[in-house]
Amino acid sequence: MKSIQQEERKQAQRLKRNVKRLITGELQSINPWWFISFHYRDHHGKEDELLQDVADLKRKLHRIIYKSRDRSIKGAGEYPYPRMLFFHETSHQGTGQFHTHLIAEKLPARLNTQVEMEVLFRKRLPHKVKALSKWKSIDIQRINQQDDDYRCISSYLGKQTSLELIALDPFNSDLSARKQ
Repeated sequence: MKSIQQEERKQAQRLKRNVKRLITGELQSINPWWFISFHYRDHHGKEDELLQDVADLKRKLHRIIYKSRDRSIKGAGEYPYPRMLFFHETSHQGTGQFHTHLIAEKLPARLNTQVEMEVLFRKRLPHKVKALSKWKSIDIQRINQQDDDYRCISSYLGKQTSLELIALDPFNSDLSARKQ
């Protein structure tokens, strides 16, 4: 019994280390610009619903970003959307409700200021995405593009990783292609 618990603990520690390495690698492979934390309506504790709601949020965010792109560049071809990484954590208050951390690359100039990001996540998106809370806190921070900041971010985002829950959302995140 004791050796099973020790083995599970070692396995969980290895998983946590590897997830932190993965997150650091992803941060280094993209150009992270924004760190955004937001909450959902009350009673939002089912992971499958959460994944659908995040996909809806990402679609609507892409639409807003596309409309805000620089239209003066003619014939530029396909519009490259800023890459995004989504991380979901459960409340530490024991409610089981999720909140999300989003890391996003630089957005079009019209949206890429602190004020515009606040308007986007506090006013525009909560009215378009029903699952988002209109009253819970939203935190929007600019990321320092330094390796030690990336390590701090990956430690923070990997803190709840366990054998039952991995915070990184592989379904909605724009993960980099693996090198063989």
